[in-house]
Amino acid sequence: MKNVFLILLLICPTLSWVDPWDNMTLEQTEQIQEYLASNPYLLDYCDCCDFEGEYATEVYLIEVLSTEIVTCEWNPQYFSVKANVKRIARIPYKADGPDVKAPLAYISEDEIIITMNYAWGYNEKEAKAAPLYTIIPYDVYGEQDLASGYCREFTNFPGPAMIGNTAYTNWYKKRF
Repeated sequence: MKNVFLILLLICPTLSWVDPWDNMTLEQTEQIQEYLASNPYLLDYCDCCDFEGEYATEVYLIEVLSTEIVTCEWNPQYFSVKANVKRIARIPYKADGPDVKAPLAYISEDEIIITMNYAWGYNEKEAKAAPLYTIIPYDVYGEQDLASGYCREFTNFPGPAMIGNTAYTNWYKKRF
């Protein structure tokens, strides 16, 4: 019995790991591409990761430069959106989420896979940053609460003053 208990303790953290939702229908990936054409700025972070974890401490404001629909790497029945992005700000993370009042200018380019739960876009209804699944319907894992973030509440986008990016400033002023 003691061995069974130890095995369960070792397995449970693995089972509780939160996966990025990058397995989408073709229609959903097309909707993401269309959405990103007019809203290319995303907060990229894992809102379900704990405060001490690596992912939770890495919050970036990214600009999507281009996208491509590809077959989902781990589930070939679905598709994913691969994006070339420019990270334009690094945002400190506090216990309650991104500290959008203290962004740091940051420039790097990368290629990422867009996820429905960790890519936070502009939710027009809430006028805040929200996971993409609250903007583009996604129910692969069942119905989701569209009125809140996946693990944390919706958040604000950082103000443009400390970022120093003209395109982001223009995009921000049109929405806020």
